[in-house]
Amino acid sequence: MVAAVILIDQATKSWAQEALRSGPVPVVGPLRLELFYNSGFAFSLGAGHPLVVGIASLLIAGGLGVYALRARTLLAQVAASMVVGGALSNLCDRIFRDNHGAVIDFISLPFWPVFNLADTAITVGALLLALAGLRESR
Repeated sequence: MVAAVILIDQATKSWAQEALRSGPVPVVGPLRLELFYNSGFAFSLGAGHPLVVGIASLLIAGGLGVYALRARTLLAQVAASMVVGGALSNLCDRIFRDNHGAVIDFISLPFWPVFNLADTAITVGALLLALAGLRESR
């Protein structure tokens, strides 16, 4: 799951970086694709401090990776793997792309920060982790 998230996210970011260079593309309704670079975490928290953001991402991914290996349920394993894959893919942007430590974001909705598929995997994975925790506590 981790590798799948990274591969799909990196492929879509490479596509977005080329295809959206000339401007936004409307998709359907308020959804549009638009190229942005985010040097922070979600919602641009920590923007301007890519080293701190990168180190924190690596620590979180490492801790959740260990958790995924030890998780007792498939739901918890998949959820943690989604978060790890998203975090590592965004970290790959910061390290291997020439974006000055920024992550490529390109999915744009009104009244919501621009995001990417790694962010989606992190968000869905975190929600599923919460659900897995609730199930385990019963």
